[in-house]
Amino acid sequence: MDINDLYSMLLSNKPSEILINNEEELFKLIPELRKCKGFSQNNDWHIYDVYDHILKVVDNVPLDLTLRLAALFHDIGKPISYKEDSNGVGHFYGHWEESQKIFDDFSSKHNLDNKVSYLISNLIYYHDINVEKLNSNQIEELYQKLGIDGIKKLYQLKKADLLAQNKKYHY
Repeated sequence: MDINDLYSMLLSNKPSEILINNEEELFKLIPELRKCKGFSQNNDWHIYDVYDHILKVVDNVPLDLTLRLAALFHDIGKPISYKEDSNGVGHFYGHWEESQKIFDDFSSKHNLDNKVSYLISNLIYYHDINVEKLNSNQIEELYQKLGIDGIKKLYQLKKADLLAQNKKYHY
């Protein structure tokens, strides 16, 4: 599998099925995904392991290569950042930074277009941000980094992410 094969899979109507059917090749292309498979999130927000959650998010975003790549990498850093509290509840503080680093390395290795890579990297970084708590300076910073189209994509990614979590939090 090469990068173009990955793009073709991501641009299908149900990418999760094709990705699962080509899992070994996918894991060779993106080794960090293998660590996500079977990795329990151990918290009430998540009813799927990290890998299945990622695949559901990929299926939930609109058919757009930028969004599908952002979805594929958005939580890939969770196994690295996992911490369990005294009640056995899993937390992933800073997973967006780890996920961004993994994507940036992948992007560099596969010579992705700089402009597209920049957008995807920032979508990954900001996917977990609570927009309602941003002050005007932070909103301006987000706008400067993403632009209006990027902010629309961020909301599409955030919605897809939420819909791939426990249904009792779909508000």
